[in-house]
Amino acid sequence: MIVMSNMNKRRWIALAIVVVIVGAALFLQILRGDTISASAPKLWQEEIVSGSGSDKILQLYVEGVISEETSWNSSFDYEALISQLNQGKDDPKVKAFVIRINSPGGAVVPTDELYRKLKQIKAETKKPIVISMGSYAASGGYYIATAGDKIFANPSTLTGSLGVIASYLNYGELVEKYGVKEVVIKSGKFKDIGNPMREMTQDEQALLQNMINESYQQFVSVIAEGRKMPREKVLQLADGRVYTGKQAKANGLVDEFGTLEDATEAARKMAGLQEATVVRYEEPFGFSKIFSSFSAKLFSLNLQSLPDVLKEERRTPSLEYIYRP
Repeated sequence: MIVMSNMNKRRWIALAIVVVIVGAALFLQILRGDTISASAPKLWQEEIVSGSGSDKILQLYVEGVISEETSWNSSFDYEALISQLNQGKDDPKVKAFVIRINSPGGAVVPTDELYRKLKQIKAETKKPIVISMGSYAASGGYYIATAGDKIFANPSTLTGSLGVIASYLNYGELVEKYGVKEVVIKSGKFKDIGNPMREMTQDEQALLQNMINESYQQFVSVIAEGRKMPREKVLQLADGRVYTGKQAKANGLVDEFGTLEDATEAARKMAGLQEATVVRYEEPFGFSKIFSSFSAKLFSLNLQSLPDVLKEERRTPSLEYIYRP
């Protein structure tokens, strides 16, 4: 006689619930005719926050670690944010953007791409972009903020951490203790750079340091341009330290103290509007929204107990504009 453990029972019950919900949601979506072509751009529904009038101010959010990959433990969705920016850019009734940033930064490439997208919107539409910093807007979060016409922060906001970092695990001594060996066959001496099974060589460190320096100089240039600040001053500020909002304002890294509402009011004035409807975007109701929301909660229950080393493979170092205490 086979006895099913309580854990297995819970897993089977959870799986059955997922199947039922997915099936029901898909059936309802087909009945409503909500199926959308894979090639068609996503259209976001508007949620009215406040105000009135036909002109709109769009609030968008940069939350969590910035990455092109959607993570089970992060609220950041790169593709969704790009899609929302494009929809707002193409909507003639959207007269200004307010970007709320609650992020320690993240990977170099998606951070720079978001920054460039904001610069593109400003160049093509002349729509004002106002930044509202939340609890923290550090490193890559600040990188994106420099694309704004004005930056608001709380005096206690954590920002700064201006710089680049790459890190990797090294458990060579641990595996040697237990007699674990790895055989690597490679075409060049740098092919397995960052291999956690061994010490990094001086040549490898020098190669990575050159990459870090290149990305760092790009970060410095972005700040100097966005804040209209002498490069020499940026270099003094960009030593990796974290600043409070009060310290950042004193150093010219932010413009004003204020809330999200203050930033939104500033955007209205900059757009020359007497009145405006403040809106946010939300995903249309349908199969994908139900499934993604439910599955995220379901699987996070099991993944939260995993050690960090099992949640993410850190085989090769990646360059990051990120605040990592």
